[in-house]
Amino acid sequence: MGPRTHRIGVIADTHVPSALRCLPNSLAAALAGVDRIVHAGDLISLSVLDELNAIAPTTAVVGNCDPPEVARHLSARATVEIAGRRVGIQHGHQSHFLQNQYVAYSYGAPEFDLFYQAMATQLPDADVIVFGHFHAPMVREWHGILFVNPGSVAPPHARPTFAVLEIGERLIARMNLLA
Repeated sequence: MGPRTHRIGVIADTHVPSALRCLPNSLAAALAGVDRIVHAGDLISLSVLDELNAIAPTTAVVGNCDPPEVARHLSARATVEIAGRRVGIQHGHQSHFLQNQYVAYSYGAPEFDLFYQAMATQLPDADVIVFGHFHAPMVREWHGILFVNPGSVAPPHARPTFAVLEIGERLIARMNLLA
């Protein structure tokens, strides 16, 4: 029997209460049983942390829309070690100068390498980098680092999404639609 697989709930861009009154009940149900939750910013309210911590221990970072009262309690980036793997978490917003170089392109475009490079530099030694900001789900390996954007729990973009990261013998990230 191999090493235990750890299940990590990965969310971002909840925007409670500006876009959603509260976290959807379907999110709590979907995250039931995870070992940990990481939130890649734009919580808007610290009450989101209370709700998530009731499900599993939660690590969150500040996003570009988080108000000062939230920003005072969160770091811009965090790294957690799980089963010998380092998971780096950062919202993903960069300087406007840098962002303007890639923001009009898709995750797979060569221009987006600027983003991946910036995040890898800001979160050195990460095996996985979790980010939000773009409200668009994706999983992509870039130069040996697994990049995961769980999408957005909040509207107005497409259907609400989140991810589950499995850390065991392998790293596997699965996107999920919220009911």
